[in-house]
Amino acid sequence: MTLNRIASKFALIVLTVLCAATMTSAGTIRGSSDNGEDSNAPNWLLLGRSKSITLTVTGKKATMTREIICLSQDVENAFSSPTLTLSGGCDTGDYMYLFQFQSTSVNLGVSIGKLSGFDPTNLSNFGVMICDSPTNTIEMCTNDPTGTHIPSFTAVAAKTSVTFTVPNTFPTYPAGTAQQGQGLTFFVITSQKAAPLPISLPSVGIR
Repeated sequence: MTLNRIASKFALIVLTVLCAATMTSAGTIRGSSDNGEDSNAPNWLLLGRSKSITLTVTGKKATMTREIICLSQDVENAFSSPTLTLSGGCDTGDYMYLFQFQSTSVNLGVSIGKLSGFDPTNLSNFGVMICDSPTNTIEMCTNDPTGTHIPSFTAVAAKTSVTFTVPNTFPTYPAGTAQQGQGLTFFVITSQKAAPLPISLPSVGIR
């Protein structure tokens, strides 16, 4: 085998590995109606919205608020007979992380990393959360009930991370309820079934 053929074969293997490690998609639009209602919030709202923090990188700036939801509506502490060693977590270990952003930057990228139990091949595991339910008014979400004003963002997912990129000017939205907040809200779902606790807390940055 010639050196050129060896080099070509090696390049093909590297490209195949890279393609297997990452996946690019347009992202999924999910409604807050999928996660629960106000009446059973103790069953799905694990950690309420945080205070807003400012993220910066050269030439770009954004503010972010985060929240954690039990995807299976199984907040351990809400059970009548909870497993005490799982107190403070989701019984099945299925976590949904919400990240709400406001920014005036152009072509902003949002990187969510250090994900444990993340399946990048399942497009339902990451995307944008919209407020689509009159019976769920206390979940953080993007106040765009029909999803018609969500930008054509892209998402690049890998084994432990996903990066959302919003082209052009970052969108603005009217404020929802105090709990829904205001801004573009991304979600990421992980499954820590083997070990629901300790909770894996993702890292967040912009680019």
